[in-house]
Amino acid sequence: MRRRKMNKQNIKKEQTETAKKRHEDSIKYMYFSRYLLIRYIITIFFFTNLMWLIIDVNYHSVLGIIVSAIMTIYSGIASIEQLTKMHNRKREVPISKVYLEVQAALNLLFIILTFLPLGKYLFPFIENQSIMFFMTTLFLAGILLCVWSEYRIHQIMNDQDRYHKVIETFKKHQQ
Repeated sequence: MRRRKMNKQNIKKEQTETAKKRHEDSIKYMYFSRYLLIRYIITIFFFTNLMWLIIDVNYHSVLGIIVSAIMTIYSGIASIEQLTKMHNRKREVPISKVYLEVQAALNLLFIILTFLPLGKYLFPFIENQSIMFFMTTLFLAGILLCVWSEYRIHQIMNDQDRYHKVIETFKKHQQ
């Protein structure tokens, strides 16, 4: 009889520990999800910069290769910082924040350079006006994504994002 009670107690204890672990894991994933769209945007920039690097290597554009390689590496580092959010609940993402600012500033500079002769050294694949306007549109879209991401980071850092409220409510009610 006593043995049966011990087993029931052990089972109940294990169930409680399992429920507690699930609750803690859910909170961890919620914190990680706060940066989900920012992570996707930085990944888009990584692959865009990588594609630009590959194209510039094909065109043997030294200036383009240098700039695109630096931005590819920098976006890769920002991506790694985003992945560390799985095990790090700190709200700050200094590398990603600065990366997005640099990317936005460069996109603005690229818009200007696209219409100048120096632009041919960075973007040798721009051969006509329609490609020039297409690239300008892409740069403007990149600026908008950077600005939106900066706004989102600001919301997270000030606990004004939707996830913060959900996390706080979920912490109070263990399931």
